[in-house]
Amino acid sequence: MSPVRRLRRAERMCWLILLGPVCAAPVTTGSVMVTGDDPLSVPAAIGGTALLAVVVLGALFLLPLINEWRSDSLSGREADEELTQINWTEKGWKRIRDTFHAAGLDTAELHAVSTWAPLPGLMVLHVPQPSPGFLGRMEDWGTRLQRRKSVWAVSAACGLAFALLSDRMTLPVDDDELLVPLTVAVVAIAAVAGVFLYHAFSLNVRKPTVHVTIPQGWRTLLRSPVGTVLLRHEISHLRHRDPMRRRYLRHVPAVGKLAVCFDSVAALGVTPVETSGQTIVSMTACALALTGGLYANSRARRLMVTLMEMRADAEAAAHDTESADRLAAFLARQQDKNPTPQKAARLHALTHRWTVGYPAPYTRAVAAVCVFAVATCVPAIGLWTGVLHGVSS
Repeated sequence: MSPVRRLRRAERMCWLILLGPVCAAPVTTGSVMVTGDDPLSVPAAIGGTALLAVVVLGALFLLPLINEWRSDSLSGREADEELTQINWTEKGWKRIRDTFHAAGLDTAELHAVSTWAPLPGLMVLHVPQPSPGFLGRMEDWGTRLQRRKSVWAVSAACGLAFALLSDRMTLPVDDDELLVPLTVAVVAIAAVAGVFLYHAFSLNVRKPTVHVTIPQGWRTLLRSPVGTVLLRHEISHLRHRDPMRRRYLRHVPAVGKLAVCFDSVAALGVTPVETSGQTIVSMTACALALTGGLYANSRARRLMVTLMEMRADAEAAAHDTESADRLAAFLARQQDKNPTPQKAARLHALTHRWTVGYPAPYTRAVAAVCVFAVATCVPAIGLWTGVLHGVSS
């Protein structure tokens, strides 16, 4: 198997480690619903409750992500930094343009900009786009309000005052008269939110705007063999939409950890605790699930960026051995200036031509997630097959 395929498979495994607990939430929720003193027996109610758990976990991931898109979009449009769209017909960009074409990318459709800013090197950046028209102006207005601390202070004060004085206040209208306006307001807000979500995903997930930022000082370097390898490295990030995936990595692990805690507690809730031995076994299984899930989540989050960089290295150096040597020499110089574990892992893989397997944290993360899966899935499987029900009864 080629190094690129192995690294991409490892990436998918890390995503599975991060999202697996969220996907397991319907099973653990349904297991809890069919146990206890008053278990649910209606399939629709069980399925609806399980779906609600996934929706809540999904909202905890989507809301911070979309709020980040809005804030970054407004900040980028308000920034003073001047970015110049690259004119690929100029003579100085010919070799760089040919490198993009060799990778199967059309420079006519590529958002590539040059800047005089003191950037550390080439960058592939995801640029969030606002919704069109009036909805986009509303997003900007809401983002500006969020930046004002006075708005948060006034909102907190009003909420505290209402909580303290709600029992002493008498509304001039009945609750039934407020039901219709509140229902209309909720439906209208839900409709606007749905349109906003549609535009957010269309502009930032289905067709994201990605900029290749090339510092002016790198033009000479990019025309050299080393620069060509570095450019192929960034093109790999561009083709695989890694800037967008790195945005996901800022929010998915937190939701995954919450799902790990939820699944572990749910697994504990469906196991029998009638005797002291059963209690010890149940508590041990819960502790193993919680520890294994959180550890695997942490390892996968840290390892994901390293795997992305190693996969980009493998694609950049796949043409010949000289490309791998040039990239290894460049990384060695960078490691001497600013040593990091990520550069060390990439350099080790390059110098050994990717024959050393995956980084060590990958194996530990896979082992930990297996412990989590066994500790959480066995109680649910035993319950749904009737084995656990027979023991606890």
